[in-house]
Amino acid sequence: MADWDGWLESWSNRSRAYFAESHQIKSFQEYLCDLAARPYELTRNALQYVVDMMESFGTGPSRWIGQEVTRFKLFDAPFGCAADQPLMGQELPVLAIYEAMKNLVLEGRSDRMFHLHGPSGSAKSLIVELLMRGCEEYSRRPEGAVFSFNWVFPREDEARTLGFMGGDEAVRPGGETAADSFAHWPSERLEARIACDLGDSPILLLPPGDRLALIRSLLQKAPHPKFVASQFLEEGNLCPRCRQIFDALMVEYSGDVLAVLRHVQVRRRYLSRRYRRGAVVISPQETPDASSRQLTLDSSLSTLPTTLQHLNLIQLSGDLIDANNGLVEFSDFLTRAPELNKYLLAATERSELALSTANVYLNEILFATSNERHLDAFKQAPDFASFKGRMILVTVPYLLERRKEAAIYGPILTRIGRTKHVAPHVAELAALWAVLSRLNRPEPDRYPEESRPLIRDLTPYEKGLLYDGVLPTQVGRYSAKQLRLLRELLPDLRDEFRDTPIYEGRFGASPREMREILYGAVYRRPDGCLTPVLLLEEIAEFIKDKSLYLFLQLKADEGYHDAEAAITAVQEEYLRTLDQEVLSAMELVPEGQYSALFDRYFRHVRAFLRGEKVRSAATGQWEEPNEALMAQVEEYLAVGGSAPRFREDLMGQVAAWTLENPGETLDLSILFAPQIELLSKGFHARVKHQVQEIGQALASYGTPAFAGLPPARQEAANNLLERLVKRFGYCARCAPEAVAYLMAHLYEKT
Repeated sequence: MADWDGWLESWSNRSRAYFAESHQIKSFQEYLCDLAARPYELTRNALQYVVDMMESFGTGPSRWIGQEVTRFKLFDAPFGCAADQPLMGQELPVLAIYEAMKNLVLEGRSDRMFHLHGPSGSAKSLIVELLMRGCEEYSRRPEGAVFSFNWVFPREDEARTLGFMGGDEAVRPGGETAADSFAHWPSERLEARIACDLGDSPILLLPPGDRLALIRSLLQKAPHPKFVASQFLEEGNLCPRCRQIFDALMVEYSGDVLAVLRHVQVRRRYLSRRYRRGAVVISPQETPDASSRQLTLDSSLSTLPTTLQHLNLIQLSGDLIDANNGLVEFSDFLTRAPELNKYLLAATERSELALSTANVYLNEILFATSNERHLDAFKQAPDFASFKGRMILVTVPYLLERRKEAAIYGPILTRIGRTKHVAPHVAELAALWAVLSRLNRPEPDRYPEESRPLIRDLTPYEKGLLYDGVLPTQVGRYSAKQLRLLRELLPDLRDEFRDTPIYEGRFGASPREMREILYGAVYRRPDGCLTPVLLLEEIAEFIKDKSLYLFLQLKADEGYHDAEAAITAVQEEYLRTLDQEVLSAMELVPEGQYSALFDRYFRHVRAFLRGEKVRSAATGQWEEPNEALMAQVEEYLAVGGSAPRFREDLMGQVAAWTLENPGETLDLSILFAPQIELLSKGFHARVKHQVQEIGQALASYGTPAFAGLPPARQEAANNLLERLVKRFGYCARCAPEAVAYLMAHLYEKT
């Protein structure tokens, strides 16, 4: 036997086992047994199903611009497929959808369309896509099982034997009575199998009054706190064709419901966007969303059972039909011809669709997506008020947090990295520029009087840092008191434009445009690394033609909506980061250790003034305060002869802070942010010549000039290169380029 024979046999065994375990096919009586055990799960409408699906994936804590929020893990795309794209950020729009769904569940009605609006590329469709993807996955789990049904009819010779044409209780071979089911009969014994066009639940085979009474009685034995008698249960009915078949069989069997139900084959239904089962995206092209036709006018007449051939059976088709018992998205909803959308007013409010030959009851959630420009125009239309009353508007802006924005570019850079090296910081710097392009200048008059000067001077870069959870200590412009005030003002800054037409994240560079910039940077130099320098050059090229993008046409407002100023801010951050990495790689000062150095200095000063000792971090022994350390730091700070006074002032600031903030933990990096920045600059001035010497040597790496350098300098440059590669992710090509850029734009200009 070939190896693949064994593999096929194993696959077949697994498939048969799964088919049996998942109960793919049932009789109606078997379905009722399941219903008795799980009355809530098998009677949920689409809204209840999606809410339960979202909850089933779990939640976790997250932060949105200084605020604790809940994140649904569904939107991390935990499906085990690399093609699934997670949703970065957007916790608030998702929560708005979830809360609105829960409210509609409590009302028992699905009479609203969820209209997701925002700028182009803000992940509106991705939210719906992940909801659909979650439903696909959930429908494969036991707790998310969904069932529909087929009508099955035995062959004509079997029908005669069974008394299919009516009469008293018939007996089929083997002693089965008419109450038994054809559901498990093999295909060769069946004449026809007709599926429900709408994929409806078998529960709709029961009359509405009896249906609800049965469910309530079952819930007394298996109560469920989430159960709500929905419109779907109270008013839902069979699709037109199933109703025709049911009524015809009732006549044929003289009202014997058990005989009718033996023709019902309950089947497991798996939702799928790809195969348009309960998950459909409707493009804005002008085609009908649903239609019906008479099956008896079709050549398929000959395949129908004799007892049905006199009926004018109706077949339903179209996007809304395929999406029933699930979700549908009207993509770019407002670009459709307005006349094509008016039928949705009644369809949304009554969950009923009027077709040419019948009315169809729907059980699905309607989503629409549109950009702000089209929504603004629609608000001026006479029909807007009618639509607004049937819509839940959910704003989906661009992200305003750099870390989350940078995560969007991760997959793009991974693909680029398959063919060329991607230098450090490309994603963060691209995200920084994108976020800066989206921020609005705060209006000082909306803030308390004492904070207005601070708000007036706040730059886009500093606001972006605050939104990302970072206090702007490195800019050296703010005192500890001002930094605390900025942290307190963060909620006001975040919410200032939130519910206005010019909300932050409405304008700016979209992730799609940033993707274009990243790939453009790749092609600027096809044979080299993708570096921040190439990124900055590509952004500068991108913004030249301002007529192409709306956000470039906005009037610059003191640094806000100023694409050129944003490039400068990104370049300055890149130089600061690069400089710190070079200093760390040269082992002059470990990365981020200015704060640690000042903290150590402060502990020694405090012990010195109190006449105490300091515990050594290295030995654990108590030692005298290190006066050499204190003097060295004070030299960097340019304290001069006023060291005793400077030390007393430090302790005084700590005492004042403690009185003003009882019970809070002191953060020296905030309280002494100006001093730490001064320490950085003082140290930088001391080592500038050394850094320049080694940096310029590395900048010439691989050239004849490098070969002519003294051996000691070559060795220092090689050591710097090795550490940049190992510690920070540079390569032998982009590290010299980065250092050369640093030398040219920072060291040679200071």
